[in-house]
Parts: sequence; structure tokens; C-alpha cells
Amino acid sequence: MTIHFYTFSNKQGGSSRQRAFRISDELRLRGFSTVIHTPPVVDIARTPWPGKFGLIAEILRSLPSIQKDDIVFLQRAIYSKYFFVIMVVFLTLFRRKMIFDIDDPLYLHSFTKTKVFTQMAHAVIACTHGEAEWVKTYNKNVTCIHIALSMSDYQKFTKSYETESNPVTIGWIGTGPEHVRNLELLVPVLQRLAAKNIPAFKFVLIGALANRNVYALFESIPGLNVEFIDTLDWTNPESAPREIQKFDIGVLPHRSEGEWNKAKTSFKILEYMACGVATIVSSFGEMPYIIEDGVNGLVAASEDEWVEKLELLISDRTLQARLGRAGQERVRDAYSFDATIPQYIEVIESVSENRRLINPIP
Repeated sequence: MTIHFYTFSNKQGGSSRQRAFRISDELRLRGFSTVIHTPPVVDIARTPWPGKFGLIAEILRSLPSIQKDDIVFLQRAIYSKYFFVIMVVFLTLFRRKMIFDIDDPLYLHSFTKTKVFTQMAHAVIACTHGEAEWVKTYNKNVTCIHIALSMSDYQKFTKSYETESNPVTIGWIGTGPEHVRNLELLVPVLQRLAAKNIPAFKFVLIGALANRNVYALFESIPGLNVEFIDTLDWTNPESAPREIQKFDIGVLPHRSEGEWNKAKTSFKILEYMACGVATIVSSFGEMPYIIEDGVNGLVAASEDEWVEKLELLISDRTLQARLGRAGQERVRDAYSFDATIPQYIEVIESVSENRRLINPIP
């Protein structure tokens, strides 16, 4: 049996990297045969004619390699109508088994394609409990497996709180231009903190991409010590944790309104926690399942809570260390590949053996 991955993007994209390429690698280490087919679905969608012909032909040439006992693994593969039609016809005519992976509420972007793949799938893997609830309307065989990471990539960059930091470093990492609306939530918080008589701190934003809108958010805050890092080598698994290790506090501001945010999660929260960095997040989506407020991180539901809890963290090194240690343990036990790959294997084996999973949503 071979598992055939068709992905949303290439390895550069965080979603496909963590939920297809890394999963494929981890499965191979455990004795499974896997292959990742190209081109990524998003490339087909974005390539104009006549170049699109070659990409579609490449997909068609891959299909004969999928044997009767193999499994097709569609990772967020809804962004091309041509790929969609090809795969629906192929799966229907040749009766191949398929797992559909949803790592965002895709049904809000493309309801019909997401619904059809969900209905056709022998099993669906959802990234959050909110997504899993939607999936259950169309397919009861759904398992919630959160996006995960390799602890070995992060644990060697574990934050040490043994010595005081001056200034205390508050950090954010991500694709800044895509998160301007979320980063806006942090602006009044940092304005208020910069005006307070509290220990010195600076704000480091990684992933600004030289975007003026991102820079403008924080450059205008009076008295704020801010540093921008435009980009990292995202394909190097050590790049992000090496920088995160320099944080004393990791922040994740995120809007909570809207159906998308209600079912959303964030990979960066796991990166902070895996490095043992004390973390504070907005209250949205999957966060209540990941963070227990005051135990392995802090959750802020309003601007006032952000100010109050950030001020507390900035002023309390012991609290930073305690939350950092607990957060790292939480990721190791529930959101590392060592924790999630056995769940993937259970889903694969259930599809291979034509059986339903029992109580697949924790």
C-alpha cells in the first residue's frame, strides 16, 4: 500500500509542509510507502493558459500509479476546478480510497468542492474541533488531528529564564502582511504598556517582509522599542526556533469574530510553546483546547486583558519560566509528531481495512 499525497502548495507553504511533506516523511520512518505528487493544486489554479495544460497533464500522468490498495491523501486540495473534476472522476470510476485533510475552514472559501470531497472521503482529518463539527454534517468518519511539529527541531532551542532580560523581549512570528488586521489588535496594547512605568521591553516582529503597512503599525507608537526582521529561511527547520528562543514572551493577537476565526487555529502558538517560551494568545477558535489559561499560557479576551496579562508577564520572570515549561510539555504530549502520527496511522489503517473509527474526535 502506498499513500499518494496531492497538496495545496509546495514545501515552502507552512500548511503543506506540516500536514503533507512532514507527515509523509514521518510515515516513511515508520515503514509506510508514500509519494508526493506534483504540481501543487494552487500552482494549477494560478498558472495561466496555455501553461496550465502542462500542469494538468502532469496530474493525469500520476493517476495510473495509484493501485487498487493504495490511498489518495488530498491535503487542502480544493483550489483548482480542473484538479477537482479530474480527481472526482478518477476516484469514482476507479473506486480508489481517499482521505481528505482540512486544516482550515475551507468550506467558507469553496463550499461545493469542500463538501463533495468530504462526502466522497473514506475518512476526513480536520485540524480543529470547529472544522470537525462542520465535517460531521456530511461525513461521520472524521478525526481531529491538529497541525503538529517535530519536538526535536524546537527542544534544542529551549528558552532559558535563568538570567534576567533587559529589556524583556515580546515577539511575534509569521507572515506579517497576511496578519495586519490581527496585528492591529496589539497596537493599543503596546501603546498603553509603553506609557506605563514597568520593566523595559522591546517588541520583535519576524516576517514583516518589508511591508510598509506592517512597519507603520508599530513605528508610530511613542516610546516603543521595536525591531523588524523581514524574513527567514522558512525551509530550514532551525530558522524559526532559533529566533523564537530569543523571545521572553510570545504573542498571538487574533480577531475572534467571523465563522473563519471560530474554527481557526495557529501554528505559531505551538512554535512558541515548543521552545518553552511563555505565551499569551487571543481567545479564538481552537485556543481553548490548546491553552489552559494560567497553567500553560495566558488567554486574553479583550484589550484590557491583553494589557493586564502582558504587564504581569513582563514583570514576573518566574511566571514566564513556569508557563514556558508547562507549554512545552503540552506540545510534547499532544501536538508533536510523536503524539499525532499514531493518529494518522490509525486513520490510514481504518481506511485500508474498510472500518469505521470509534470515537475519533477527542
